Amino acid sequence: MQIRDTLIRETRHAARALRRTPSFSAMTLVTLALGIGAATAIFTLLDAVVIRPLPYPNADRLVALSSPVPKLKGQTVWGLARHEMYYFLEQGHSLTKLGVYQMSDITVLGGGGAGTRPERVHWVQASASLLSVLGFRPERGRLLTADDNRGAAPTVVMLSHGYWARRFGSDPDVVGKTIDIEGFPMTIVGVLPPGADLPDLTIDVWAPAHVDSTTVYNNHTWSAIGLLKPGWTAKAAQRDLTPLTMRLPEVFPKVYGPTWNASTGFSTRVVSLRDDVVGNVLTRALWTLFGAVALVLLMAAANVANLFLVRLDARRRERALRTALGADRAHLAWHYLSESMLLAVAAGTAAVAVAWGLLRMLLAAAPSSLPRLSEVRLGAAGVGFAVCAALASGLAFGVLPLFGRGLSLTMLRDAGRGLTTSKRGMAARRVLVASQMALAVVLLAGATLMVRTFRNLRAVQPGFDATGVLTMDIALPEQRYGTSGTPYNQAVALTSGFYEQVATRLRAVPGVSRVGFTDRLPLASGDWCTGINIIGETPESTTGTCPPSTTVSPGYFETMGIPVTGRTLDWAGMDAHDGAVVVSKAFADHHWPTESPIGKHVSFRGTKPPYYTVVGEAADVRGMGVDAPPPEYIYFPVLPIPDSPLWGPATYMHLVLRTGAVDPLSLTSTVTRIVQEIEPQAAVANVATEETLLAKSMARQSFTMVLLLVSAGSAMLLSAVGIYGVITYIVTQRRGEIGVRIALGARGAQVTSLVLRQSLALAAVGLGVGVAGAWGATRALSALLFGVRPSDPLTLAAVPVALLVVAALASWAPAHRASRIDPAEALRSE
Repeated sequence: MQIRDTLIRETRHAARALRRTPSFSAMTLVTLALGIGAATAIFTLLDAVVIRPLPYPNADRLVALSSPVPKLKGQTVWGLARHEMYYFLEQGHSLTKLGVYQMSDITVLGGGGAGTRPERVHWVQASASLLSVLGFRPERGRLLTADDNRGAAPTVVMLSHGYWARRFGSDPDVVGKTIDIEGFPMTIVGVLPPGADLPDLTIDVWAPAHVDSTTVYNNHTWSAIGLLKPGWTAKAAQRDLTPLTMRLPEVFPKVYGPTWNASTGFSTRVVSLRDDVVGNVLTRALWTLFGAVALVLLMAAANVANLFLVRLDARRRERALRTALGADRAHLAWHYLSESMLLAVAAGTAAVAVAWGLLRMLLAAAPSSLPRLSEVRLGAAGVGFAVCAALASGLAFGVLPLFGRGLSLTMLRDAGRGLTTSKRGMAARRVLVASQMALAVVLLAGATLMVRTFRNLRAVQPGFDATGVLTMDIALPEQRYGTSGTPYNQAVALTSGFYEQVATRLRAVPGVSRVGFTDRLPLASGDWCTGINIIGETPESTTGTCPPSTTVSPGYFETMGIPVTGRTLDWAGMDAHDGAVVVSKAFADHHWPTESPIGKHVSFRGTKPPYYTVVGEAADVRGMGVDAPPPEYIYFPVLPIPDSPLWGPATYMHLVLRTGAVDPLSLTSTVTRIVQEIEPQAAVANVATEETLLAKSMARQSFTMVLLLVSAGSAMLLSAVGIYGVITYIVTQRRGEIGVRIALGARGAQVTSLVLRQSLALAAVGLGVGVAGAWGATRALSALLFGVRPSDPLTLAAVPVALLVVAALASWAPAHRASRIDPAEALRSE
């Protein structure tokens, strides 16, 4: 009882002591709250994206399967073929379940409360086994079944919970109703519960894929997710499946040649599903960012520790008085611990609010390509991190006084004038400031490297002119424009005619200078490996390759500002089936390094004559990112040669439109109206400017750069504050000595120089340690850097110089004050 009363009394005394020093309390509270809040925000992001398991049952046993083909040009990682799913399950030992899927966008024309308004939605065609792999259960109706997978075309679908609520108003009787997809009526058989999605993909409509054990094609275009048997790892599963992959030509000789594996490097890769979703580059980047804000938190803690040490020295006489009056070491320890814990609790509470605000800003600024963004929220893990950080800080600051020297009654007689009692505290403050400088070097070096990376990326010419270009997606209903009920030649002519009408109408709109279409928008669309044969002097195919192909309309190159040597496509020639194609410079340099590509012939996937003729060579476009080399593109016309089919009718294209002095986005409603006047069932979506897409392609680097810059700026500020505080304290403690020096003839400039030398010597120690730390730490950013090395000597030389200047500026004010000390007043105070 007596102990409890004593503890309560000391706690109240600590609260009153903090109220009597509002500046100390406020500075400590704000510094800790900002440091802990920033660290909590980044930890929450890291936890949701990297640390936390995926939201599926048996998430630790889920793996992603793919097929690397390193010896082919173009796309070097494929998916699985449908027959591999059955082959691996029957012949392998590591997988208990395996599912495949393909994701795309489709147009919903009718059904639900939205009537017949065309709407683009995300849909997936999947094997029924995929739903079992992911552990899904229906909220209403049923799941897809293996019987559904046997149909050549889907006739039934499931809805996601979100789409059911959005389109059908959460109609409880939705099961059994019909939805019009691309002009085809499909029956709704089930609704999935909230959160039932593919990894990092929001799906609106689920449809059965045509998958059965007798379907054997060499089309490795399917994403695959498997469930490992208990006790198996991803690496062990890859060892299990590798021999089976090598036997594919033997088991399926009709679709694989005997040299298939050797000529392509074809293999099967198995990785954990979480690693596949997040990726090693992003994982390292997020850990690096968390390390950066953790360093800022340490620097903030160092500043607070300095405040506590100064406060401790200032209260030496009070401690001696309390000791003389009978207070033992335990009472004093609880008093100081109470002070620090009260501040820590307040700081932790404020830090949660700071983290919530910072997290909202981070999510608003984060690139849309960042996986698992929908799972990021400040929850129990984030709050727990903030609480633990606050309590750890409070405990650390509370025990600082316990490491002080013994108290004596001489302190009462000397009124605290002695200097010996603060030597240990002074040494601690010097160590803390040197540590802050070292941490600041690491953070500023990382931020500088990212700034240089971003500058280098901005300096790269993407191969096109993004200024004043509007883009939007146009989707035509498959039932009318596809090949399901229409012969191929007629279907492609119908789609080509639609795009020609749209281009003609749009060119007449005031402010529009150029119009074109493409199925692969640079920096916004993936590239698809295409089988191309280069035709030699004779009609026989002589060389095989697999570059990305792009379907474009006349006007595309002019609209995008892509220079072309030779000529581009035109509507008259395309309508006359002249078979003109354009190749990129990289493609031409690879296949015809010593001669012009113009006049050469190519065939698509081994088709027979007439062949396509190269009529132009386009400048290289960095279609997969400004930090990636230009792909070897071949640009096919939107209207192919009759009976020489490409992938299919171009029912989904990106419109590109160049304007003059008009804001591109101001034409959105006009373009949409014209498109839907020509085809009322056409869906228009994803309106953006090409400049926005170019900026988004660098979003991950810019996001990392901004966060590191903020961390580095905070580090510089904290370092400057720390040095200023320590030098001010040194000047105060040496006031008498400095007064004597001045009385003996020392000039003000000499005193200033003395103080600055001490300050810069202190900073130099930290800078030396920091350069060594930065040399190793910046390697974590190597995957994000472009045009600069992690150990860039210019950066490692410039950063310490900049921080040395900051240290000198922070030291100037106390050094200048030292030079103006009145010797008589200083000696009287001694």
